[in-house]
Amino acid sequence: MVYQLPIIDFSDFANRSSTIAEQVLDACTSIGFFYVINHQVPKEMIAEAFSLSKKFYDLPQEEKDAVSIKSNRGYTGLYVQKLDPDTQKQGDHKEAFNFGPFINGKYDYPLPSAFTKSKDELEQFSRACHAQIVQILEAFAIALKIPEEEGGREWFSKRHQYDEPTCGETLRFLKYPRGVEDSYKEPARAGAHTDYGSITLLFQKDVGGLEVQASRTEWISAPIIDGAILVNVGGIMEYWTNGLFKSTLHRVVALPEHQSLDRYSIAVFGQPQRDVPLQAIPSSIVPAERPVFKEIPEHLNDVLLTSADYLQLRLDAAYEKTKQVLQ
Repeated sequence: MVYQLPIIDFSDFANRSSTIAEQVLDACTSIGFFYVINHQVPKEMIAEAFSLSKKFYDLPQEEKDAVSIKSNRGYTGLYVQKLDPDTQKQGDHKEAFNFGPFINGKYDYPLPSAFTKSKDELEQFSRACHAQIVQILEAFAIALKIPEEEGGREWFSKRHQYDEPTCGETLRFLKYPRGVEDSYKEPARAGAHTDYGSITLLFQKDVGGLEVQASRTEWISAPIIDGAILVNVGGIMEYWTNGLFKSTLHRVVALPEHQSLDRYSIAVFGQPQRDVPLQAIPSSIVPAERPVFKEIPEHLNDVLLTSADYLQLRLDAAYEKTKQVLQ
């Protein structure tokens, strides 16, 4: 039984990559979560991103609704997303805004007034987070001993190119409003779920509430650690590694302090380019056979899915009333 999440020091990655990769492999094949300290994302950028998030959520509701989510980009209001569709009756008690990538400096989706004057800062933060994702993906490739002739440490990162039109990465600003209403009867403010992409970076601030289902049984807290990024394996990576890496259930629960304090967090969902086939990884460590995953309909078990195919299946389940069709 795992009672706390591992903390991995990424300092001096160029010279310590083998040691770091061993620790990452242990975390990914057990609990599927770990903290990264001494990472690449400047703390000033993180603070500015949280400031911009609050600025957006302070806008009048009609301004937020004017950029409602389409094609998995834009604003999601309270109760719209249902992360645990099998058991939830109400949607999640949270708001969210999803950004796509700023491809070659251009952003092709509507932005509210709170963000239009800060596009450069948002792009810099998005790219810094992507660079951190690439470094972690390199650790994955090293850990899986992918041969150099097959792509080596760049095997995953070459399938996660930021400036390609098919880039599927998502930066998400989240707010859990204070004062959970008596009418909200769900046990969690964000239902128990696994993420949809390769890996997720999570930045937490001030107010906790995240729990992880350690060893697939008991729930443990994922507390805020100053200066650390919380990383977890997403569903695509578990599927891609044939179950070797674990994409673990997690949720946000109501805490007493949520009655008087808003909870803000920022998530970055690493995603292979949409046209990337989730083919066999050239690694002797990855199991040869792919197990059955409940997220995948039975008639697709023997089909070679792309990154977009997998993501669309997960979005269809989570947004039952506001379908998100990827473009």
